Amino acid sequence: MSGILHQIAHHARREPGIPALADGSGSVTYGDLHGEIAARASRLRAADCRVLGIAGDNGIEWMLWDLAALAADTVCVPLPPFFGVGQLEHVLQTAGVSHIADVNGLESTGTKALPRLPAGTSKITFTSGTTGRPKGVCLPQHALERVARGVGQAVGADAVKTHLCILPLSILLENVAGTYTALWSGATVFAPPLASIGLGDPFKPDFDTLADRIAAVEDASIILVPELLRGLIAVTRRRGLSFPGLRFAAVGGARVARSLLHDARSLGLPVYEGYGLSECGSVIALNVPGSEKQETCGRLLPQMRAEVVDGEIVVLAPAFLGYLDGAGAGERFPTGDLGAIDAEGFISISGRKKNIIITGYGRNVSPEWIESLLLAEPGVMQALVYGDDEERPCALIVPAPATAVDAVVRRVNRQLPEYAKIGRYEISAPFSIADGTLTANGRPVRGAILNRHVKVNP
Repeated sequence: MSGILHQIAHHARREPGIPALADGSGSVTYGDLHGEIAARASRLRAADCRVLGIAGDNGIEWMLWDLAALAADTVCVPLPPFFGVGQLEHVLQTAGVSHIADVNGLESTGTKALPRLPAGTSKITFTSGTTGRPKGVCLPQHALERVARGVGQAVGADAVKTHLCILPLSILLENVAGTYTALWSGATVFAPPLASIGLGDPFKPDFDTLADRIAAVEDASIILVPELLRGLIAVTRRRGLSFPGLRFAAVGGARVARSLLHDARSLGLPVYEGYGLSECGSVIALNVPGSEKQETCGRLLPQMRAEVVDGEIVVLAPAFLGYLDGAGAGERFPTGDLGAIDAEGFISISGRKKNIIITGYGRNVSPEWIESLLLAEPGVMQALVYGDDEERPCALIVPAPATAVDAVVRRVNRQLPEYAKIGRYEISAPFSIADGTLTANGRPVRGAILNRHVKVNP
């Protein structure tokens, strides 16, 4: 039996009446959870399901099918709701998804051919990367449970009673660090439909609704990405909200400006930065109450090992087994992230190795460093920094209406050393998935943005 299923059985014996899963319209207790998982696992076996794709919105059914796949030794492929039709077709074909489960049940795709998977593959998570083409990462269950256990140990098994799922369950960070950690610790996973918490369109959040739902929870944790944190800070400041029941909010997925974390704390949001990658099962390091350090994104989780080689973070014995394209995993995984690890195991990230700008003065500058400061400004919606061979870094800025961009740039430059100050900037049209300037999960496609910029300004 897997560790997570063993923990569920343990909680069922000790406190069977506690809700394990809830979504606002129903719940399943720890005492009833085994039966619900077993019933769906039987259906998977009867259907000879080899690779299960899980589709649809957050909710109890999504989580039950995920756990059933684990119980039935079926490879699980979460299907992100924000992927386009072409991306989903690519996922289904390359992963050999034989069946899809959603709130309506289990349906065959007609696919019979099983791709060649690394031995021990339990879950295939697809990352959109910078090209927009999803890339399948094959992960073993024991590595995912190592992350869940490590996050639980770092935060504290009794720190929260409920985990509120804000990100789609199909995102590994929410699936593992959120759901699995809560179930490992015996807490309730509350995964309401995303539209009910203001996130029906993940790229146009209703922050008022989201803030109200977070304010209503008790003894709870959440996981945020920086853009959601920025929106929560803005609505909290505007409405004077408080979040007395929120115990822990992890933020990750991209570099987080120090000023953004400071603003969140000053408003009573218990925000702690973390760091991770899909190839490592999601979280590698995390700041937590009682064990945090400013200017870092957290201490390495228990059993996680990493080192710095030529300025790059390298994870030792990473979680993943290989990629669906056949590329295998080694004992060392160069993350592509520039940073440092101190003697206590706290990691700090300064940027991406491949994005480094070399200015005309020969200075190396990480664009993410400057972008994080720009994005910490309430009036900046999107930003991209470039500038190889330029005297100083340059910026493309997508401002909110009525934003004094000159003043924004002056404030950001005051926080930067002379060589990294923004020399010139231009107002840009918004970056979007539709025109290929954003990946499916909202990250900038630098080449496409700069190519568009050149065409507009020949």
